[in-house]
Amino acid sequence: MLKFPARLLIGGFISVMLLATAIPPSQAAEGSTLVVGRITDNPEKHQKRLDRMAEYLAAELADYGVTSVGTVMVETEAEMADLMRAGKVDILSETPFIAIQLESEGVVDILMREWKKGVPEYHSVIVARKDSAVRGLADLAGRRVSFEDAGSTSGYLLPRNAIESTGLELMQLNEPADPVSAGKVAYYFTGGETAAIESVYKGILDAGAISNLDWAEDDTVPDDLRKDLQIIYETRPVIRSVLMVNASIPAEAQEAIAAILEQMENTPEGRDAMKTYSKVTRYDRIEGDALKGLEEARRIWQRMRERSS
Repeated sequence: MLKFPARLLIGGFISVMLLATAIPPSQAAEGSTLVVGRITDNPEKHQKRLDRMAEYLAAELADYGVTSVGTVMVETEAEMADLMRAGKVDILSETPFIAIQLESEGVVDILMREWKKGVPEYHSVIVARKDSAVRGLADLAGRRVSFEDAGSTSGYLLPRNAIESTGLELMQLNEPADPVSAGKVAYYFTGGETAAIESVYKGILDAGAISNLDWAEDDTVPDDLRKDLQIIYETRPVIRSVLMVNASIPAEAQEAIAAILEQMENTPEGRDAMKTYSKVTRYDRIEGDALKGLEEARRIWQRMRERSS
């Protein structure tokens, strides 16, 4: 973590940015560390990605005492919340629903929108075979739907909310052919986008959910599958990804962090760091369309929370 002899706060990044905005560089203590976190079950895959982003930000703040970088990876939201609460992580990127959960616990502030692969927002589509009787959400009663996995925004959370918002009740299947209770919508996790669509194409399941981006991608949904399928429902768009900072960072310090991130797309070094970090092409403020996309995600998160309570 970042450490300074004066004005030490919980979040390491807080101290750096306070120095950047209020304390001359000559007063910064040596040996401060910038810590970037990630929630993942594959730390080896993400190590170099996090290192690159941390190194870039540390270089931007070198005059203010940042001399080293660190990364922390854990498997669950709960573990990350504990680390944020303990001041052991400074910066984190995640999907909107995980970000909103952490925000609700008071451990992070959602700072910036991330444009992943040049795309700032996305939505879910639910598809069925063209020759089936499924034409809308109401037709899913008594039928089976494919979802990707329990952690997928577009392949589970958005379509689940859409179905439940009609008053239909869902039930999970252990196997695709398991019986469906009368009037309920049964769902099965296929484990991937292509598998979700293939299960519908082959008639194993009656409908499937996927992001609009994956639906349009030939590598994910080959044209020989897509031509026999049709979209029966599309959700509203939500913000695709966000960057968060430790919630104990004061407003003026958050503004300084945001300014650094906002300028990354303007230099070769910044663009390379963003691409390596998470295939990000730009960061922008949570305002305008970005705020609308985040607020839509917040409304969905709240409705799902109320249904589960």
